[in-house]
Amino acid sequence: MNTIESTKTCVECQGRMSPVIVMDKTYPWPTEHRHTAPLEYRLPEDHLSFWTGKYPTAGTIQAFMCQGCGRIALYGVKPDA
Repeated sequence: MNTIESTKTCVECQGRMSPVIVMDKTYPWPTEHRHTAPLEYRLPEDHLSFWTGKYPTAGTIQAFMCQGCGRIALYGVKPDA
């Protein structure tokens, strides 16, 4: 799978942005996958699979936070072809 460089520059304050993990807090009890599985995205035209009942995954999402102003930016990562 492709990855995005580990640091970026903030578009608002030109500060250093570092990777962060966005945690899913939708479940009231701890689950192992909640903090370790990457966020995923799908395309708008995708449909639920008849067999699995799930949407296909177009790729993963990486999050970065500015150490100066606190801005969080999300970047899509396309899987290798």
